[in-house]
Amino acid sequence: MVFELLRDCFTLEDPASGFNLLFELCTHIGQGRVSPSMAYLLGASRLLALEKPSGGVRPIAVGEVLYRLVARSLGFQFWDALADHFSPLQFGVVMRGGCETIIHGLHATLDLHPDWVVLQVDIRNAFNTVSWEALFHELRVATGSLDQLFPFVRSFYARRSPLYFSHCSREDEVTLFSSKSNTR
Repeated sequence: MVFELLRDCFTLEDPASGFNLLFELCTHIGQGRVSPSMAYLLGASRLLALEKPSGGVRPIAVGEVLYRLVARSLGFQFWDALADHFSPLQFGVVMRGGCETIIHGLHATLDLHPDWVVLQVDIRNAFNTVSWEALFHELRVATGSLDQLFPFVRSFYARRSPLYFSHCSREDEVTLFSSKSNTR
């Protein structure tokens, strides 16, 4: 459906008007000015099941294209504000080469302190254990322009999202799940 919508936007007699329509729609989504039912549909994700090398399954949710387009655009728009807010405490958001920075810093520290040890911890299902209430609070009280992200984030993370799983052996069979913790 989204493909057809996008195709039709740009095959109008005046492609610029199609772009303007798409831009207006994305602006409404980015400002959180969509109905709860529209946010529910835009928050939908296709669920993929990848086999882990050690056994088991790793679920991967691929978000709806308009949601992803708007979220990515907002990420670029608020890049500097996010960097100012999170630096130097984390290396995952708007930090190019964050993983390499951690690795090189860790090696340098261990060279200086050869008697130290490193403990690596991998928290199971860590993303789904995030307190969304705490995130909402932090966005509401954020300084600078980050508070402008609150309506968008609230629209998509204040409620459960639908997850659609297509069975590999039966492509025409789709199972609908609901996220358990307001995440995709």
